[in-house]
Amino acid sequence: MHAIGCRYRHNYWIRVYSDLVMNRDDVLEALHGTNAVAGLSWAFGVACEQILEDFTRGSGYGALTAGVGRYEVLANRLDRVFSCGDYSVDAGMESTGLDFLFEGLSERARTTMPLIPAGVVTRSNLNGSNGWSVGGFRFITHAFEVGERAKLDWTRATPTVRAVSRQMPGAFVPSTLLDQILPADEREELAAQDALPVIGMPTYVLGHALNLATFERELIIGHSRYNDDLGNPWHWAEPLSGGVDGDPIARPKPGSVPPRVDEPDVAVRLRPAAASENTK
Repeated sequence: MHAIGCRYRHNYWIRVYSDLVMNRDDVLEALHGTNAVAGLSWAFGVACEQILEDFTRGSGYGALTAGVGRYEVLANRLDRVFSCGDYSVDAGMESTGLDFLFEGLSERARTTMPLIPAGVVTRSNLNGSNGWSVGGFRFITHAFEVGERAKLDWTRATPTVRAVSRQMPGAFVPSTLLDQILPADEREELAAQDALPVIGMPTYVLGHALNLATFERELIIGHSRYNDDLGNPWHWAEPLSGGVDGDPIARPKPGSVPPRVDEPDVAVRLRPAAASENTK
C-alpha cells in the first residue's frame, strides 16, 4: 500500500496522497506517446455533437439534463474508442464487431474514430466514478462551465473528487508540530476521519465543458488542487483538442473486406454482413 501522510489545516486533518502523483510532462508524454490523446479528443468531440443534436434548448432541455447526458455519452464514446467496457476486445481485434461498435454513431463519428490498440487505455473506475487508466495513471471525468475552470471549488465536490484533489505534488513535508511528533499509525487514524476513498494510483481530472447556446467547448486534463484556501483549483491544467477535425481514419466499415495484416500473429476479423441485423 502506498504511504499516506497527513496535514493539519484549518482545524482538521486531511490525507495527503503525496507519493502517488506524476508530473505534468510525464502525464502528457504518456497521452501523446500512446496516441490516447487522439481518442480523448475524438470522444469529447463526437459526444458534444451528439448532445447538441439531442438536447436543444428549443426542445426544452436545460443545462442540467444536457450535462448529465454529456457525462454518459462521453463515457460511452471513451469506452468505444479505447475498446473498454461493453466494447472490450483483445489486442489485435479492434476491427471486429464494428456493427456493434458503430451502432448509433453518425457517419462523421464513424469515419473519424482513431484506431487505438486495445489495452492501451483500460477501465479503472474509482469509488463508483467512471475512470480510465493509461501509462500508469488514471483519469476521471468532471464537468464544468465554459470559461469557469479557474473557479472550480473542489471542497464542494463529491468525496471521490475531493480525494483526488488532495493528491499533493512532490514529497510530503511535515507542516506542523503534530505532523512531526505523532506516530504514523495515529496520523493514519486521524486522516481516516475524512472518510474519503483511498486513491491507489495517480489520478487526474479530464475536465469538459460545453455551452449549448454558443457551441463553445473546452477539454482539459489536469492535476486538481484542493482549494480550501480559495486559491487556484489546479496544480496544472493542460488544454486538449476538443474536436474531430482532420483526415478520417481508415477504420473498416461493417461487412467490408478487412485490411491486409502482415504480422501473422495479429488476427483481424469482421462479422458477416448479415450478423449486423441480429446484433443488439
